[in-house]
Amino acid sequence: MTTIPKPPVYLASLIQLIALIIVSVVVFWFDTIIACSVFLGGLNQLLPQVWFAYFAFKHVGANQTHSIVSSMYRGETGKVLLAATGFIAVFVLFEQVNIIGFMFAFVGMIPLQLFLVAKIVK
Repeated sequence: MTTIPKPPVYLASLIQLIALIIVSVVVFWFDTIIACSVFLGGLNQLLPQVWFAYFAFKHVGANQTHSIVSSMYRGETGKVLLAATGFIAVFVLFEQVNIIGFMFAFVGMIPLQLFLVAKIVK
């Protein structure tokens, strides 16, 4: 019996992490606070996305449809909770956060992730 193989979505996350590290290191030369904020903002998007990808592609096959749907709900719930917790943790634990850098990285990782997944899946 053949089944559709799991897509390599973790590869997109790895590429995102590498891009985030490169951008953070480049920004570090100009300002350390902005670089840390960019890194934290990118991680705050990346880690919940990896959590969701794990649960979304945990099960494969038509006979596991119920497991797939419930796993995706679990993954999405965890993703939202992790992102919210990340926001709270960053703004409570770090005194000096550049909000613009943080939000730029957080929002900027989303189209990068969509682009990478579209390229990898094809």
